[in-house]
Amino acid sequence: MLGPFDTNRLICALDAEFTQFVTKTETPLRWYAYHLCSNFAQAEDLVQSGYLKLWMNWAEYRTSPPERQRALAYRAVKSVYIDHVRVKSNHYAPSDLADYDAADDSAVDAELIATENAREVLQAVDQLPDRFREVITAVYFDGTTLAAYAETTGITPKRASRYHLKALQLLRDILGER
Repeated sequence: MLGPFDTNRLICALDAEFTQFVTKTETPLRWYAYHLCSNFAQAEDLVQSGYLKLWMNWAEYRTSPPERQRALAYRAVKSVYIDHVRVKSNHYAPSDLADYDAADDSAVDAELIATENAREVLQAVDQLPDRFREVITAVYFDGTTLAAYAETTGITPKRASRYHLKALQLLRDILGER
C-alpha cells in the first residue's frame, strides 16, 4: 500500500509527464481542432477539454508509446468536438419557415465566407517551406512576437523579420494564384 509520501510523489511524476506531453502536442492539436471547427477560440476550448479527458485517465495512458498517446489526444479532441456539435444541433431548429429570420442570412453568409477564407489561408500556410510556416504559425496563431520567435529558434531578430517578410510574400503569391 502506498503511503501519503509515495502518493504525492506519484502525483508529481504524473503531473510532470503530462505537462511534458502537453508541451509536445499542444500546437499540432490546436491546428487539428481549428481544422475541425474553423474558430480559434473554440479550437483552444476543444484542446483544453481534450486534455482534461486525457488527464482523467493519464495513469493508464502514461505507459503507452508516444504514438498511442498522441492518437488518444487527437481522438479526445475529436470526441469533444463531436459532443459540441451534437449539443449545438439540439438547441434550436425552426419548426417551419415562419420561425426562420431572413435578416440573419447576411450574417450566415459572412460567416461562411470568413470560414472559407480562413481555410484557404490555412491551406496556403501548409504549402510554405518549414521555416516560413513556423514563423507564420508562431506570430499569427500562437501570438508570439518576432523577437520571442527569434530567441526560441536561436536566430537573430533581423533574420526572423526577413523570414516573416518572405513568408508573407509567398502567402500573397500562393493566394493570388487562387
